[in-house]
Amino acid sequence: MSEFSSQPSLSDNARRYLLMLADALALAIALWVAVVLRYGDLYRDITVFWWQFPLVSVLGVVAFGKLDLYRAIIRYIGPGSMLPVIQGVTIAAIGASFSAYFTGAVSFPRSAPIIFWFVAILLVGGGRVIVRAYFYGIFKDYLVRENVAIYGVDKPGAQLAIALLNGNEYMPVAFIDENPGLRRNTIHGIRVFDSANLEGLVKEFNIRRILLAQANGDGEQRRALLNRLSELPVHINTVPDINELVSGQTDQPQIREIEIADLLGRERVPPDEGLIRRAIHGRNILVTGAAGTIGSELCREILKRAPARLVLYDNSEYGLFQLEQELKSITAEETDLVVLLGSILNPGHLRRVLEMFAVDKLYHAAAYKHVPLVEQNIIEGVRNNVVGTWLVAKAVSESGVHELVMISSDKAVRPTNVMGASKRLAELIIQGFAENAVAEQTGKTFSMVRFGNVLKSSGSVVPLFEEQIREGGPVTVTHPETTRYFMTCGEASELVIQAGEMAEGGEIFVLDMGEPVQIRELAEKMIHLHGKIAGPTKEVAERADVIDIEYIGLRPGEKLVEELVIGEQITGTRHSKIMRAREVSVTWEQLVDFCTRLEDACRTADYAVVRALLEKYVAGYRLADWAVDPGFAKSESASVTSNITRIDDHQH
Repeated sequence: MSEFSSQPSLSDNARRYLLMLADALALAIALWVAVVLRYGDLYRDITVFWWQFPLVSVLGVVAFGKLDLYRAIIRYIGPGSMLPVIQGVTIAAIGASFSAYFTGAVSFPRSAPIIFWFVAILLVGGGRVIVRAYFYGIFKDYLVRENVAIYGVDKPGAQLAIALLNGNEYMPVAFIDENPGLRRNTIHGIRVFDSANLEGLVKEFNIRRILLAQANGDGEQRRALLNRLSELPVHINTVPDINELVSGQTDQPQIREIEIADLLGRERVPPDEGLIRRAIHGRNILVTGAAGTIGSELCREILKRAPARLVLYDNSEYGLFQLEQELKSITAEETDLVVLLGSILNPGHLRRVLEMFAVDKLYHAAAYKHVPLVEQNIIEGVRNNVVGTWLVAKAVSESGVHELVMISSDKAVRPTNVMGASKRLAELIIQGFAENAVAEQTGKTFSMVRFGNVLKSSGSVVPLFEEQIREGGPVTVTHPETTRYFMTCGEASELVIQAGEMAEGGEIFVLDMGEPVQIRELAEKMIHLHGKIAGPTKEVAERADVIDIEYIGLRPGEKLVEELVIGEQITGTRHSKIMRAREVSVTWEQLVDFCTRLEDACRTADYAVVRALLEKYVAGYRLADWAVDPGFAKSESASVTSNITRIDDHQH
């Protein structure tokens, strides 16, 4: 028999037969009670109309069956299931009245069917309610169910309460709503409280989780609510709207984690779809570093706008495989998806790829970005980020590609680490190619987009904090005053595409990142959103739900505060979240000489020359004295000085 067979199982039939028998007995007892109540005599002779008892039982049970009452599962029974009970009892009561009239049973009281109607509904319907309450009342003492509060007294909140009551994981103990007029009301037996004393409510009912079921409202209202809730030591979750279930956007009302982006205090601006489509639709696009955080999100956003061809270019075999499997399902038929293993340090291969696939636009996202790791591997960090950008820009200038957009970083502004210095040098390279394209009238456009940290990118603080919280802490923060700019990956990618389409050449587009976020506060909010208390605190030092915050000091090359622009030459654009900056550049001759020497120095691992070039061409930058990279630990300052002198002499 197929597992999808519509035949009921033996247990289903047995359950229905037991329910029928119980209802038959309940109807007969209800009629006897009605007669007793009418006469006020417990020992009244009822044998003279004995047939009335099996009659009401048969009529009622048959009516219940026809009305599908026996298909309802009692533990999930709701108010709607009472209608067939009322209808069936009414049919049985009418049958008893007609039977007494046509058989001439004068001793059968004519008001008994009316009394029977009330008593039968109480026994048949009330019995089901009692069984349902049995599951929720007695069983909940044996099932480990977490006390939760539902924020929002509206249709989604009421539907969520029913779903939770029918489950065995969460027990809704309170509704919370900002409308004081709803205070003291009850929904499904759950009392409604206003939001004035959330802390007291959490303690009184031992609430461990708050589920947001209210309409989201605008972004500012939602952020204000989440920031208020994040001060409580409770887990905060949200659930999909009922419309998402109907539309198929989600298959079940699963509880979701609150996105930390909701707490960052920035309002997301909808993208200019016309601008994005002009940048992408029907064009051949290549993304370097496609398997990375920004690169992969760029690919997702690009595919939504139906390019003619999208080439994924990366040297990570596993990353490309994972991305290809994901993107296959969202790639339109008119789009050619090409997946290529390749390194930006292999210029011949890259140039051949650009020509073979007739690439129109290239997004350069390939880079090493982890500050401490690059600080420990300076040669490879510089080679990939600086020399790689030089080779990519050369490949674009020597091929049929019309536009190059490079992804930069806020760490390029007055850098204190090698990663930031390498990104500033990469910006100088793109600026140089842009100016050379104008001078030679090639019609090619080179531009850059600079922004801060991307939420949940590999190596960022958010996934690190989440892992530390799951493991019970401590959560490690570098310094109490550290601040960073944050943006969601999707928003950053959309803004990159829009900025690139507005490029004239040589600009640095700076994304409005909102207000900087204090990392200590971010850690505290994440701890609270996971239902824990941020410590250490003297009052709760012995509690198991305390997650300590430990300050470990700034790592090599890290800054307390990040910046987004150098100088004051900043103008607006047609997009409210994108600014255009013009910054100091170097001449084309200086750039060619610098890149040629840096490429040679990286190939031969000449640490002294690499250091000298970094410090000469990045204004204000000095490689830190700490011996991070083993090669630099062995290089002597005299060697460095002589190489700087040699470079100066060569340029003069």
